[in-house]
Amino acid sequence: MAEENKKTILVVEDDTFLVRAYKVKFGENGFDVLVASTGEEAMAYLEKDPVDLVLLDIMLPVTSGFDVLKAIRSNAKWGKVPVIVLSNLGQEQDIEKGKALGANDYIVKTDVKINDIVGKVMGYLKN
Repeated sequence: MAEENKKTILVVEDDTFLVRAYKVKFGENGFDVLVASTGEEAMAYLEKDPVDLVLLDIMLPVTSGFDVLKAIRSNAKWGKVPVIVLSNLGQEQDIEKGKALGANDYIVKTDVKINDIVGKVMGYLKN
């Protein structure tokens, strides 16, 4: 169970190297980090534990991140949770699709450093 004042981030990512890096960096910045490597796992976490923000990859095994995003936005319980898409899909139509489906932000992984991602997350979770 998360401490009262700690914010919880759900990282939906199947790249184990990135997952480790995110866990370390967000942990150092005082966040609790839950990790799901599939869309199904992400939905299971959301069902049982409230999270403060979701970092969502698009290219996932079985269920795409776009489908997970649709499911999040269509559920009254988690519909307002900020979702930041972190993907290597950098085509304009992918970015537009992510935003049209309700992503608060769409970040192309190769364009940013992990500290920039932490900064973005902190910006969304200030209040």
